[in-house]
Amino acid sequence: MRLLDKKEINFAPLLSIGQTIVLIFIFFISLANSGRLGKIASSKPTLVELQDGTSIRAIPIGEKERTDQAIMDFVGRTMMNLMSWNALPKSSDENLDPRKLKLDPGVQIAEKKLTTNTWGAGFALSEDFRASFLREIAALTPSDVFTGDTQSALLVRYLSPPEKISEGKWRIGMVANLVVFKGKDQSGNAISFNKTVYVRAIDTPPLPNNPSVQLLAAYNARKAGMEIYRIQDLDLGR
Repeated sequence: MRLLDKKEINFAPLLSIGQTIVLIFIFFISLANSGRLGKIASSKPTLVELQDGTSIRAIPIGEKERTDQAIMDFVGRTMMNLMSWNALPKSSDENLDPRKLKLDPGVQIAEKKLTTNTWGAGFALSEDFRASFLREIAALTPSDVFTGDTQSALLVRYLSPPEKISEGKWRIGMVANLVVFKGKDQSGNAISFNKTVYVRAIDTPPLPNNPSVQLLAAYNARKAGMEIYRIQDLDLGR
């Protein structure tokens, strides 16, 4: 009887296949990691030069995205400029007689007037909302603001974190008091001014050379890349 020859098993093909699978697995892991690293690298602050020549550090975000802090800053600043009325020029000398100062003549809106600062802040409102809202503010502005006898200040007590409505649109709650100062009475009369403010992202074109007063005011009001398109009473019961 002949003994059967024992056949040797060749492991080389199996090892080659295993190595190929491992290399493919490593390749996909490398791709995933490089993608994550790319996102991290792209989110690092970069130095951006503004149109006025100043440089700031900025993090790239989507065209229609805005940070919560940017939205809150824009809303707070815009609402204070809209509702704080003062025709007196800025002066470091508190002893100057208001009657000797050059007062803001205001801007005519229909039969009423707005302070120039309020008029400029109005460019932060959308075009389908701006005219009607400015007429309301003009109707509220006391005529003796323009004689220097009355001033107002909007004191914002609380701004809620922005609530996203849809892409590029948010609403934010504001709790504030409109304080009116008359004559020498500096205690002021406070009126509740609680509103829900609706904001959307916009594109702000660069400022051309030698801009007009109107164009410069519009640019300053909209350079944050946002506009307010609705303001309504805040329902504190919700």
